[in-house]
Amino acid sequence: MDRLTWLVLALVLVLGGIYLLVLRAGEWLAYLVAGVGGGIGLALIGSIIHDSLAGQSHRSDR
Repeated sequence: MDRLTWLVLALVLVLGGIYLLVLRAGEWLAYLVAGVGGGIGLALIGSIIHDSLAGQSHRSDR
């Protein structure tokens, strides 16, 4: 999957978790959904930072 798809998935999960917190539909589920979305988002940000700091020899052909 490309980065845009991962970004959309992360945003949907974070916003879904926040929505579940607002509805009070089971706190553990809301924190789990928001946490997974946040984790994907942080991994995506780390991947982008790594690619921007890496030299041309480390970049794959896309």
